[in-house]
Amino acid sequence: MNVGKAFILGGILIALTGCSSDELDDLREFVNNAHANRKPKVEPLPEVKTQETFVYGAADLTDPFAVFNLKPRGSKSASGPRPDMNRRREPLEDYPLDALKMVGTLSRGKQAWAVIQAPDGTVHRARVGNYLGQNFGMVTQITEEKVNIVELIQSGLGDWVEREASLALAEYE
Repeated sequence: MNVGKAFILGGILIALTGCSSDELDDLREFVNNAHANRKPKVEPLPEVKTQETFVYGAADLTDPFAVFNLKPRGSKSASGPRPDMNRRREPLEDYPLDALKMVGTLSRGKQAWAVIQAPDGTVHRARVGNYLGQNFGMVTQITEEKVNIVELIQSGLGDWVEREASLALAEYE
């Protein structure tokens, strides 16, 4: 009986090995042979350009870190515009000009004020001659649509230069 079981078991194993073929042999052969005759196109490397040598002669040049080169070389004439460093700073000078918003105007007779909102939410009024912004900006004109300002900024040479700016009335939805 053991021999019979062995024959039956052997027959089952032979039947199972016949079923184990996944029928993908033709696909494997195609994949292996599909690109066998083709060679990949490899572009040649770009030609390396040689650079001309340059000899830097620092002994003949001025020292860029010398004390006289660190100071601005401008004509600091007393006749040009200058900010008054001794005057008391106003509250709106603590904020950059682009952070301030004009939210309205007030007027009484010929006197007009601009209503300015600071980034912290506080509301201030400014009239012609008041200062605002961090560049010594002075209010020169107030209309219902905008506030005209003249700022004093320092140029690269150390001179003070006037620059016109304005705050337009902010639109709320």
